[in-house]
Amino acid sequence: MLVALARLGEPTLTAPLGAGKLPQQHAQVEWVADWISRRAERHDETLDAAEQEALRQKVKLRARDLLDTWDQLAVYRQGLLQYQKEAGEAPPLLYEPLDPELQRQPLEARKFKAGRSLRDVEPTVSVWVKRPDGLDVDLEGT
Repeated sequence: MLVALARLGEPTLTAPLGAGKLPQQHAQVEWVADWISRRAERHDETLDAAEQEALRQKVKLRARDLLDTWDQLAVYRQGLLQYQKEAGEAPPLLYEPLDPELQRQPLEARKFKAGRSLRDVEPTVSVWVKRPDGLDVDLEGT
């Protein structure tokens, strides 16, 4: 979510190779950490004000750590960084959870393991197909 917000919120970062441009745009995307942390504090309405503030600060620190790590990776790779493998030989910022290449990356780069499909992050659900008259459809007989 952090990478997507930064990428969509700052036009310089939008292109596939824009991931390597974060060092020049870091200050312009600091709002992402604030936005994510404010969203997190509203997540659980049963928390009192002190607990909400503690959660907000914890999430904000984590988001800033991700931005700082992304910045460091871009500097280390001399700006040759892309979001996923799509434009030349620059290494990707994001890795699929089961990508075997992920285990060969430094610990800092492993922070950017992210499922990017709802099939990867949502639980399986059952679907029952019904006819317009409300009766079940026999899918085994078709």
